[in-house]
Amino acid sequence: MFDWNDLRFFLELQRSGRLLTAARRLKTTHATVARHIEAIEKSLGTALFVQHAQGYELTPAGEALLKHAEAMENVALLAEEELTHSAAPLGKIRLGVAEGLGVMFLAGRMGGLFERYPGLEVELVAVPRFVSILNREAEISIHLERPCVDQLVTRKLTDYRLALYASRSYLARTPAIEKREDLAAHAWVDYVDDLLFSQELKLLSSFCRNPRVVFHSTSVIAQHQAARSGLGIAVLPCFMAAADPDLVPLLPEESIQRSYWISSRRELHKSVRLRVLWDYLVELCAKEQRLLLGHHTNPSR
Repeated sequence: MFDWNDLRFFLELQRSGRLLTAARRLKTTHATVARHIEAIEKSLGTALFVQHAQGYELTPAGEALLKHAEAMENVALLAEEELTHSAAPLGKIRLGVAEGLGVMFLAGRMGGLFERYPGLEVELVAVPRFVSILNREAEISIHLERPCVDQLVTRKLTDYRLALYASRSYLARTPAIEKREDLAAHAWVDYVDDLLFSQELKLLSSFCRNPRVVFHSTSVIAQHQAARSGLGIAVLPCFMAAADPDLVPLLPEESIQRSYWISSRRELHKSVRLRVLWDYLVELCAKEQRLLLGHHTNPSR
C-alpha cells in the first residue's frame, strides 16, 4: 500500500502540470514533489505521468488513479469541515469570478455576508480568465458560459446587460452619435482578440461591422478606465459604467444581454460554508437586478 500522503503531491502535479508550480502551491521544493511521485509510482509499479515540453501529463494509469484520489480528497475535505465547524464555525471559502464582476460589483457588496456570518473568510479570485473548480483553484466559480460538466452543480446566477459608453470629453470633440451607422466613424476600446478566454466577450461586431480599435486590453477594468480617459467608445457591463459620472451611455436601444453562471463541485455542494456564500450571491444578484440589467441611472446626469 502506498502512503496516502503521496496523493496530495500527485493531485497538485496533475492540476498544475509543473513540478515548480506544484511545489510552490504545496510550500515545498520541486525535489520533494518529485520524490513523492516516485514513491507512489514505485509502490504501484507503474508510471503515473509522462513529461513533455509543456509539462507533466497523466498516463492511463494516472487517469485511473485520479478519480480515486479526488474522491479521497473530497471525503477528507468534508470530514474536516464537519469536525471543525463546531469548534470554528464556517471558515475559509474561495470564490473565483471574472474580473469585472468580482472587482466592480461583488467586492463592495460583501459586508452583509460577514454581518450574518462573522466566522466566514472569503478569498475572492477576480481575474480576466476562467477560474477552475475542477483544478481546485476555487470552491465556487462564476462563469460567462454555462459549464457542461457532470461533476458540477450549476445554475444561472443572473442576467446582465452591456451597453455603449464614452466619456464627455471624447463626445465633445467627435461627431455626434445619433444612430448605429454613426459608430463607424469613431474610435473604440476592446479586448485583445487572440487572448479572449470566452467567446461571450466578442462584443464589438454586434454594434459596428468594422470598428477602428485604438486600445486593446485583456482587462475590462482597463477598458473602463480607457473609456473614462477619452480614448474611445467601450462596450461595458451596465453595473460598471451606469453610476460613473464621467461616462455617458450611447444609443440606449443598442445593448446586449448576457448571463453569469455559478458552479461548485457536486460532492462539496452540501458544505455549510459553501452554501452560505452561494445563497448570499444568489440573493444579492436578485436584489440588484435593476443595476445588473441596466435600469439604474446616475442622478447627476
